[in-house]
Amino acid sequence: MSPTRIIWLPQGVVSQTMSKQRAGGVQFYSKGKWTPDTDIYEVEDGLVILIDIAGVKKEEIQIVLEGQILSISGMRKEPAVCKKHIHRLEIDFGQFERTFRIPYTINPDKVEARYEDGFLSLWLPKQPEDACIIDITIA
Repeated sequence: MSPTRIIWLPQGVVSQTMSKQRAGGVQFYSKGKWTPDTDIYEVEDGLVILIDIAGVKKEEIQIVLEGQILSISGMRKEPAVCKKHIHRLEIDFGQFERTFRIPYTINPDKVEARYEDGFLSLWLPKQPEDACIIDITIA
């Protein structure tokens, strides 16, 4: 099993380890009661992931990077509203989880996560190609 890098937890737990692996394009999987809308952009030096999770408290969000698998989960609690006469229900509440396979090795020391105005924004910078090269001297 590859080491896990915790990017953001409500308790602020951070691990500095991550395995270096490579794979093909961005893949994603979703499970849970609802699936937040997500945009993924590749730029020259990394990936930007933007997730619409309005109404989710920052303390309810968990982001975990394990190898090339990024998992984002949380809980949106339903507000206490009297529902005597319901006319329309479109907003999802409860648990959510999005899982993405990152297509290249990222630099775990420079990953950034921000939550503002209902959007979770992640910056995943690419690991330089030469960072995976290790010189070994034969004795």
